[in-house]
Amino acid sequence: MLSQQQLLPTAIRRRPLRSLRQQYDVYVMDRIEHYKNSIPRGELLRLAAESMDDIDESGESQFVLTEMVIQEAVDARIKRRLGVKSFETWRKYFPKLRAGQRDPIHWGMDSGHLVAGLAPRLEPEDHVLVVGSGAESCAYLLAAHEATVTFLDGDFGVIERTEHRVAAESLSSSFHAICVQFGKWLPCVSPCVLAVIDAGTLAALAPGERRVLLSELQELTMPGGLHALVPDPLGVGPEGFAGHYASWTREAMPPSGRRTRGTVSRGALFVRPRSADEQARDDARARG
Repeated sequence: MLSQQQLLPTAIRRRPLRSLRQQYDVYVMDRIEHYKNSIPRGELLRLAAESMDDIDESGESQFVLTEMVIQEAVDARIKRRLGVKSFETWRKYFPKLRAGQRDPIHWGMDSGHLVAGLAPRLEPEDHVLVVGSGAESCAYLLAAHEATVTFLDGDFGVIERTEHRVAAESLSSSFHAICVQFGKWLPCVSPCVLAVIDAGTLAALAPGERRVLLSELQELTMPGGLHALVPDPLGVGPEGFAGHYASWTREAMPPSGRRTRGTVSRGALFVRPRSADEQARDDARARG
């Protein structure tokens, strides 16, 4: 993740973007799998039977029908039914789609949102954690900036909704959604450079659960990584949770691009400190 200072010059990215082919293949696979999950089992079996008929008519019945062959035939039929664009067609409109997705307004977010200011600092495949349904839009915006996003929530319905949304928006190649029990269980995930945490989710937890969750998230954050505590859609702010970051450094908020009126909080931003050795290694890498 780039620092605010590194954003000033034109910097060379450390990692290349994922290939369009890879993103397209994941997009198609997710569209097909979501369709399969949305229809009754009887309808899926009927599709399999029709696909076997297609194979017979094509003269391929002389080969042994394996489960893989039938699955490929079913997937091809579903792809036609959904009207999924070919790769050549998809790649022509994809850059415009992605550019639109990087606008916070596309996700119903204000342009002065804290995460809108952080998103340009991410590099391809930087690992990000997004915690709580109030930060759902943040997860989509960060995925559109090519981060590898893991979205965590305790409501399975919310998880399903996010999976459908990212599939429709061609964001699945960089997005994972997991249903968890906050303060009781978190999955094994890679260390992150940024955690975006919904203040409303924190407020709904018992004090002990909140303490455990924030401790776990802090342990999962790389030295020099950020925690962005963002207000939920109802306006629950993060200031009451700043005490959990006594050993962290509070960072200035990124510019909003406009003046904010009133006392509505944009959130709070904390940095996990680096040790002297870690800082020296980072400085050496920066010098090349």
